Amino acid sequence: MLNVKAKLLILILFIFGFFFFANNALAEARDNVDYKEIFVRGKVVEILKQGTQSINGISVYSEQLKVQMSEGKIVSINRSLDPKLSYQKSIKGSEVVIKKQEAGGKTQYFVYEPYRLNSLLYIAGFFLLFIVFVAGKRGVGAIIGLLISILVIGFYIIPQILAGQDPLIVCLIGSFIILLTSTYLAHGISVKTTIAVGATGISLLFAALISAYFVGLLHIFGLGSEEIYNLQMGNSINPKGLLLGSILIGTLGALNDITTTQAITMFTLVRENPKQKILDLFEKGMEIGKEHIASLINTLVLAYAGSSLAVFIFWELNPANLPWWVILNNEATVEEIVRSLAGSTALILAVPLTTLLAAWIALKRR
Repeated sequence: MLNVKAKLLILILFIFGFFFFANNALAEARDNVDYKEIFVRGKVVEILKQGTQSINGISVYSEQLKVQMSEGKIVSINRSLDPKLSYQKSIKGSEVVIKKQEAGGKTQYFVYEPYRLNSLLYIAGFFLLFIVFVAGKRGVGAIIGLLISILVIGFYIIPQILAGQDPLIVCLIGSFIILLTSTYLAHGISVKTTIAVGATGISLLFAALISAYFVGLLHIFGLGSEEIYNLQMGNSINPKGLLLGSILIGTLGALNDITTTQAITMFTLVRENPKQKILDLFEKGMEIGKEHIASLINTLVLAYAGSSLAVFIFWELNPANLPWWVILNNEATVEEIVRSLAGSTALILAVPLTTLLAAWIALKRR
């Protein structure tokens, strides 16, 4: 088990490494698809012209900018936008991403989008330090666990899926790796943590089974978003397995939260009154667990709804004038409902399972 100094050292190295990598390795990236396109950083040094004008009866918002690229060269760039997007106008001194395109012996420059990484780094650094300030050594463990989770997703789950492996199996294995490492790092090695890990693992397997059953029963093929169609081009990815795997990863965090909290609660109740009977202790634990269920299910549903809010607004506008039951029957709609129901069902199972295991073991160890 890492001590506090070792955890702090790893955290500091991670923060500095993250800043260094993003500022240098990501500063200028070449497009791997078309080698005639190069992306570089630039800075708007002067705004020559900016405003809305009419071209052939069509209103267009246009800009004429002087931009200094990262190598020092200053170029003039003309930029046009839909008037509805005029809030995206350039600001003097702002950093932007420039696309340098060579065609027919000529070089053209375009403003691709604002450069955001520097500000993002400050926000991420503040977030990491804030966790340590509030949670202390537990926060350090949580950050290391978060880093491991990102590494597992980036270097195991995604490469294995791209290699043609079953996304459900890959996500299930990756979830167990994340569960074991991040939970023990964040909460320490103890009986309480082990109970939480065991209950989370059982609930996660249940979530996989019930998700697969729901998806099969509703004839869902995992093609509810445009991104999935794009992934099918040139890749042998199972869209149904990818959907099931995403449900597991999305459910894991909420499961881990409720099981660790519930296990600690039960041990605390036993410490205050070690002469309780297991049924009485279980009832007390379930009173607390029911509150956890109510709040976490709502949180899980709101998280899924919030990520799909633009889709919900589009359905409300209903430009094709489809009947409400056709919209509700749409695969994209049903996918979101299944995500919420499968994850919530696993959460409901996790509470009595964790409560019973923790109550029994805590009383045996009193």
